[in-house]
Amino acid sequence: MIATVTLNPSVDISYFIDEFNINAVNRCDRCIKNAGGKGINVTKVLRALGCEVVATGFLGGETGQLIERELKNMSVITDFVQIEGHTRNCIAILANGTQTEILESGPRITKEESETFIQKLTGLMDKCPIRVVAASGSLPPGLEPDYYARIIREAKRRNIKFVLDTSGDFLKEALAASPYLIKPNVTEIEDLLKTKIHSERELISALQELQTYGMEMIVVSLGKDGCIAFCKDHIYKVSVPRVYAINPVGSGDAMVAGMVKEIHNHSSFEKILKVGTTCGILNAIQEKTGWVEVRRFYEFYEQIRIEKIA
Repeated sequence: MIATVTLNPSVDISYFIDEFNINAVNRCDRCIKNAGGKGINVTKVLRALGCEVVATGFLGGETGQLIERELKNMSVITDFVQIEGHTRNCIAILANGTQTEILESGPRITKEESETFIQKLTGLMDKCPIRVVAASGSLPPGLEPDYYARIIREAKRRNIKFVLDTSGDFLKEALAASPYLIKPNVTEIEDLLKTKIHSERELISALQELQTYGMEMIVVSLGKDGCIAFCKDHIYKVSVPRVYAINPVGSGDAMVAGMVKEIHNHSSFEKILKVGTTCGILNAIQEKTGWVEVRRFYEFYEQIRIEKIA
């Protein structure tokens, strides 16, 4: 079983319009609302891939109820901490190939709610046959920056692999706990190491520096150019086919889901990267956020190329 952690979920609202004009009325006749937040997207893709998933985190208010209903309709096991605040909305405006996002910060989590979640997660890990925990997204107001580090250590005490996709201080604090896998982009690595990366060689050097924190995998997303990954003792470069991206929101989350599925299955690093990359592509080529059309999986899987470069 896989557990997903979403500490700051959202209802994702995507507006599709022909042209977005600032300081003007923009009318929209096509709008999609989904249960969202990075960890929720990971959950939905894992379920689409046929995985058994338990989703946990914080939910509150009517927006929280909407998210829980959607997950239950997908046969996802839900075990969230119900909070006093209301789960946030996040808006994406997609127009003429551009994407503008408006992200609410989320509800403030109380100390009692924070500790209740730690107890809930450790209880899940103790009573369920969980092999991998995947946590994604920002921390809501009220949680300390080292909160991810706390739950990573709880998972490692139980020999459970922990996959983390976050950024900024949340990622920096979590590195000390050595998660199994992180998935930063180049800008996030530059922020972590206080440096600038101008070439592939400099990126590889940065990955080797980050590996001193003891992580098994560091996967750096390069968007349409694929990814570069440090996997234990080797560096891999993943090249992808050119595709027309309809809605790239959630593609990184879909990639995480694919990788988590294969980590759970004890697959090789090459297969982990290839399946993850395929899922990212599948999410980008359709409108729904955090979703993959599984029947088209091998159409793209066979086009992905992986090269060991170090």
